[in-house]
Amino acid sequence: MQKLTNPEIDAIESDLGFQLPGLYRKLLIEIGHGECDGFEIYHPREISGLYEHHFDNPADLFRSYFPFGCNNRMQEICLIDPSREVAASIWHETHPDDYPDERWLPYEQWMLEHDSKLPRAEI
Repeated sequence: MQKLTNPEIDAIESDLGFQLPGLYRKLLIEIGHGECDGFEIYHPREISGLYEHHFDNPADLFRSYFPFGCNNRMQEICLIDPSREVAASIWHETHPDDYPDERWLPYEQWMLEHDSKLPRAEI
């Protein structure tokens, strides 16, 4: 796992043209991006290529749902709804039209439920 600093994230946001959700930013700073023990947190520049094709309207990828990682062992995608500041872990075959019916949690609660599954960056 490779941690990012606030200035690095600011530069990435500038290049991408949008602000990253708060939970995702926190994960990038505290845990980092990369894969460990089946859990992966994506680098911000990877997300479009991985998920844009799942959406009829590609703009929904970041506006409505922000996939920031996955749990390969559970076959789940980790998503953020940036407008509501909630997160969910959703089975990878779930269609985006069905995302609203999933179990969405406030950031703090999502972190508490997933803390033991999250990888940690090397010190």
